Amino acid sequence: MKKPLFLFALIFVLCFVPVNAEEPSSSMDLVTDFTIWPQNLPIYGEMSDHFAPITAIYQEVELRSIFSYYYTIPVPFGTNPLVSGNNVRLVGSVELTPVSLALEPYVEFTPVAFLVFSSGLKIGTGWQFIGINGLASYDDAIGKYVPATPFGDWYFRVWMQGLFQFDLAAVLPGDWNHVVTQSSYKVMYTNSTSAESKELWGWQGSGEFVDGWEFYSSIVLGYQMPLVIQMAGIQFEFSGYYDPDGIKPEYRAFKNDFTTVQINPLAIFQFNEHHSLTLMLNFCTRRAFDRAPGENETKVNLNYTSAEWIFRRIAFRYTYNF
Repeated sequence: MKKPLFLFALIFVLCFVPVNAEEPSSSMDLVTDFTIWPQNLPIYGEMSDHFAPITAIYQEVELRSIFSYYYTIPVPFGTNPLVSGNNVRLVGSVELTPVSLALEPYVEFTPVAFLVFSSGLKIGTGWQFIGINGLASYDDAIGKYVPATPFGDWYFRVWMQGLFQFDLAAVLPGDWNHVVTQSSYKVMYTNSTSAESKELWGWQGSGEFVDGWEFYSSIVLGYQMPLVIQMAGIQFEFSGYYDPDGIKPEYRAFKNDFTTVQINPLAIFQFNEHHSLTLMLNFCTRRAFDRAPGENETKVNLNYTSAEWIFRRIAFRYTYNF
């Protein structure tokens, strides 16, 4: 499924580079995410959508760094502004957290200024650190996640995405006319070698994952300014599994096809050409259940009743462009 896309990108490059006056370019960046999670104790037995308030300021923190290398090959169709900036971009990323290591190569193709198509894969492994599992499988007998074998068991994801983007300043030029919109839809197949088909597994400290096809969609509305506060906006995210039966039969009441909705107010601070910082607040939905889990049980043993909104985290993303 992926091979034709990569071959298409390669053929495209070979066809256009010899007659293209523009030279390929490269760049690198280092992104570090620091996230603070408050505690939101669940409300059980609620049959309608509701909000669970913060019960403690601190529950845990999350740290992740991603180093990426970009190689951009211009492939313009002509001088029209819609197609003059066309390119194929090859990207290689290395992701490191205290409990995992992952590699993610992918390719992006921009046929017109407002469309970007991309595809790639991600492969990683994990270990246990201070009680947090980077990669784990769920043991039904004890109701817990058991650490996988580092560099022996693997997390794997293959994905394809389409993205639409538009800037009002493209039709109404001006430094204060940058009202931007961006919408994307990604299809993914995710797998862990630490678990059998339809069995549960965990990745980077989170659980309730199963092998199967997933979707992710994002909508961003923002306003860009020629200030240190480069952009202020809001992001809407939607994600979940396609198949309600992709989980073991005894866990069907967990509702495997639950769609997680996230709303993220955000601000991007651009200090100079090298340094930027993104501040984001995250509100999201999670599953609510009929009762609290008993001994040797987790959430997957419970019956889904409704969606529960929480203030999930406050996130800081620092980016250094080389």
